[in-house]
Amino acid sequence: MSEIMQARTDLTKKLNVMVRKIQGITVFLLTGEKECPPADIHFVAAAADASALPNIYADLHFLTTEFLKPSSGSKVEEDGRIIANYAFASGLNAEIFICGEDNLPAFDWWVCYLDQNGAADIFYAGVDRKSVDPTKDEPEPELADDFESDLENDFDDASAADDALSDDFDDEVPISAPLPQEDNRWNVVYGKINLAKHAIAGGSLIYAGEIINELRTYLIQLICERNGITEDYLHSIDLLPAGKREALYKTYPAKPEEASMIAALAAELSLFEQLLK
Repeated sequence: MSEIMQARTDLTKKLNVMVRKIQGITVFLLTGEKECPPADIHFVAAAADASALPNIYADLHFLTTEFLKPSSGSKVEEDGRIIANYAFASGLNAEIFICGEDNLPAFDWWVCYLDQNGAADIFYAGVDRKSVDPTKDEPEPELADDFESDLENDFDDASAADDALSDDFDDEVPISAPLPQEDNRWNVVYGKINLAKHAIAGGSLIYAGEIINELRTYLIQLICERNGITEDYLHSIDLLPAGKREALYKTYPAKPEEASMIAALAAELSLFEQLLK
């Protein structure tokens, strides 16, 4: 998957989580034109009550700028709709139509994530409904045979160098110990938990606190991934439903004291037992 397609996928997942935090939104769709390039992505966020659109835009704009960090943003109002546009450093350009259920914009295809009152099913043709984003990577330009052969050795060398670097660096490492194998995760987690318990028993509360923090960061990653979020875990976790966040709250020690830290560690163990079944 190309970087721009990965950006499309990630943005869709995050917005799908975010819109459910906004009161009044009853429809959320990914939409597009037949020849729409991958860098352009379109969404529809609709409400049964059109008078709520300004508040919906304000909430959506706040969450988008706070958590998705666009490089620029603008809005226009036309045909009774608010159209928000955002550009991202990834090269992605997002257009979000905020409108009433009775004023949905026309598109060639649509993917439904939320249709509380069936408005999208009524307005859009069923034959144009897609189960997943149908957008594909733009085809790579063909290279002349001689040019392609000249690049072959350089490409192989560059790929080897990238592989070597990827082994050493990761954009977001949740725990200092690597966790590449599913069957090895429990060993690492239990090892960390035991290490923290011994640190607490020995009075090394700051050291124990750092281990608890590492374990919590990994829990945040697991929870996000279970909800379709594959990056920016620390920025995205607060967008998830309250129940999932409340379980994490218990992993924060109330005080830097033995009893509080043991309680936080127990809460982490309980979450790991749920997530690593």
